[in-house]
Amino acid sequence: MKKIIISVLFSILIILVGCNKKLDETLYDTQTFGSITTTADVLKVIQGTYGILEDVSLYKKELLKLLLLTGDDFTTTSNEYQPYSQKVYDPTSPSIAQSYQSYYSIINNCNYLLSKIPSIKTTSGTDSTLKAREEGEIRFFRAFAYFDLVRLFGEVPIRTVPTNINTNFYIARSKVDSVYALIFSDLKIAATNLPYKSTFDGIGFTNKGATQALQSLAYLTYGNYLDNNGRTAKAAFTTADSCATVVIKSGGYSLFSNYADLWNVDNESTAYGTEVIFGIRFTRDNIVSGGSALGSQLPQLFMPSNMGGVTGNPVKNALGAYGSGSGNYRVQPWFYNYCLSGDYVNDYRGDVTFITSWAKTPGSGTKYVSFPAIPSTKTDTVPFQTPFIKKYIDSKGLDAANHENDFFFLRLPEVYLIRAEAENEMYAGPSGAPNALKDINVLRKRARNANLISPRLTPLDVPSGLSQNDFRKKIFDERGLEFIGEGKRWFDLVRMKGPDGTGTMYQYQFSDYIPNQVPIGLPVYDKVAKTWSEGLIDATTVVPYDSKYLLFPIPQAERDLNSKLTQNKGWGQ
Repeated sequence: MKKIIISVLFSILIILVGCNKKLDETLYDTQTFGSITTTADVLKVIQGTYGILEDVSLYKKELLKLLLLTGDDFTTTSNEYQPYSQKVYDPTSPSIAQSYQSYYSIINNCNYLLSKIPSIKTTSGTDSTLKAREEGEIRFFRAFAYFDLVRLFGEVPIRTVPTNINTNFYIARSKVDSVYALIFSDLKIAATNLPYKSTFDGIGFTNKGATQALQSLAYLTYGNYLDNNGRTAKAAFTTADSCATVVIKSGGYSLFSNYADLWNVDNESTAYGTEVIFGIRFTRDNIVSGGSALGSQLPQLFMPSNMGGVTGNPVKNALGAYGSGSGNYRVQPWFYNYCLSGDYVNDYRGDVTFITSWAKTPGSGTKYVSFPAIPSTKTDTVPFQTPFIKKYIDSKGLDAANHENDFFFLRLPEVYLIRAEAENEMYAGPSGAPNALKDINVLRKRARNANLISPRLTPLDVPSGLSQNDFRKKIFDERGLEFIGEGKRWFDLVRMKGPDGTGTMYQYQFSDYIPNQVPIGLPVYDKVAKTWSEGLIDATTVVPYDSKYLLFPIPQAERDLNSKLTQNKGWGQ
């Protein structure tokens, strides 16, 4: 899908002229999208709105720093990325500001289109249906933007009318309840107006199934918010359960039989409408390169810097091989161990997800290895202390930031786990819940099927008889392995209750589990003993728990422009 770049912010043009020159100009008081009079005009702006999600300021790069590095499962050695992994970001951090501003660009696009939709005349039944569908898409995206904003920043200003010179720019942040009320209202209309699957726009566009899946996640998250604040949450969990059930029972989606096939970039067209419900679409761009290209940067960000043939990077690495990554996202060793121990010993998803050894050059018998792999020959080299993620590979990429790999925002496995989690909260445990155990175990069954040729005995099904707290932890762990590298972990850490039913998983991980059970420091390879020893986590990422990290700070640039914007607790005044 080609992006149509549409500016939704005002531009102030300052022209310096000599004191004796006269300046004549016409000033316009509103943003200009061109003439919006037909459904075709609306569709163009909607396509531009999709494009904002794919921009470098959001899911192509900057937003991912927030989602991937501020949790407990990734680290980095990049100076650009370390402020987020080391939690020294602040209200002036650029990635936070860019993400915040881009979401409001989406919102302003949507508000402008919603103001125009009523006046658009339709000339046929098909045109009328398209008009309704377009309103559904618009409301989906406004809800999407506010959902990410409220999860990232908590209270945020609600704007529902397009920005112009008469707009009141100085509005305060709205309560979290009010933001969710708007999200739910928009999603309800979107679910009514949209077809179950897109039939004429191509894959990747939103539809009723994506809307209902987003409803289930939004209601679950709102239920967590209510519960964590000592408020009644059963109605929210019940609605999350109902929405998830509609998606599961629709018959419109199914799991890939082989988990590995999901991550084969050549299978993306098949993935949509089977397992992938909604994704941020990227495509190799033959016209524009780099950060402005329509392609994704995911392979370059995740793959090792000395592994050739896995990205479109045109620069040779030290061995003269093209197509290496930057390895900016590196798996914390403790998390790798955790994902392959306990319930997950020999879990096929671990084979598919992680990479710890690779050939130095194509066809070479020697290799590079990282923790916890052991060199098998004298010529093997150990350059890294951390494993990597291999979900995102595209040897056909056109440059380092121009790949086909999409960012899967909602997959069917998440809907299963949403329903399992909602029912665990509704029934105070999985016992008596109609679907909770079945839903988590369907994912484990897929994992046991492995590559369909050599099935495995693990992971075993989650047994009955678990307490509510124990089952909640099982869901948390399942999500950790199933969705690593997909931007879910930080959201799960800050919304889910801790293992004892108090606090949050974030508080538990950073105040209890990591300080007390994870050896601090990265592992070191002993060439003589051929063993790894010492730590299992990058020490620079082990920061004492502080509740301020449950939300990101409101960007200072926004507060400078709007005196009514208050700051989140702990981030200054």
